[in-house]
Amino acid sequence: MYKHVTDMDNLQRLLLEYQEDYVINTMKPMDLVFFKDCIAHLSRCCRVLRQPRGCAMLVGVGGSGRSSVAKLATHMSTTEDGDDYTLFTIEVGRGYGLTQFREDIKELLFKCGIEGKPHTFLFNDTQIADESFLEDVNGLLNAGEVSSLFASDEAERIIGGCRARAKTRGLETRDGIWSDFISTVRENLHIVLAMSPVGDDFRARLRQFPSLVNCCTIDWFTAWPADALLSVAQK
Repeated sequence: MYKHVTDMDNLQRLLLEYQEDYVINTMKPMDLVFFKDCIAHLSRCCRVLRQPRGCAMLVGVGGSGRSSVAKLATHMSTTEDGDDYTLFTIEVGRGYGLTQFREDIKELLFKCGIEGKPHTFLFNDTQIADESFLEDVNGLLNAGEVSSLFASDEAERIIGGCRARAKTRGLETRDGIWSDFISTVRENLHIVLAMSPVGDDFRARLRQFPSLVNCCTIDWFTAWPADALLSVAQK
């Protein structure tokens, strides 16, 4: 249910509690200043993640808080059954290419499709070591799968892991089990793209991969207002 917030002070206290809980559980520092714009972005991200198959594109320059908002929104989100969302990111280092990226994607799809666990895949444009990464992300957004991703033994693992669940839904054929896997992936995978509009790359990528726009709710991180700058300075 959507509830309109009227008591901003109470909301700020609640978000501070969530932030403290995030730091305790992840052992990673986070020290956000919850001025009005930050709260608005966080609320939007939470709403998108809780929507069926909800994905988001957070557009703003580096340092505007896109990743922090996505991480805290993921920590705050749960399914109707009470399952907590899990954040999934990739670690791009020297030698990281399409092969390593696809291995990470396989791991993510196994968790979402076989185990049925809700995940937020946070993907930053600084992690695009190869433009083909976006082609795979485009496929995940549009259809919930990447063509020719799984080897035959991995496909058998998927069929075996999803057979019991698919059977309860009346799907016993191989194609039925596979479609159940893809459907479960789409229900549990929420992609959050953190993109910068600076330069020509952003425009070119949106033209080349239309699902980045069509399948995402877009939230623009514009310049901070004066009250936000004052809040940060006071903090």
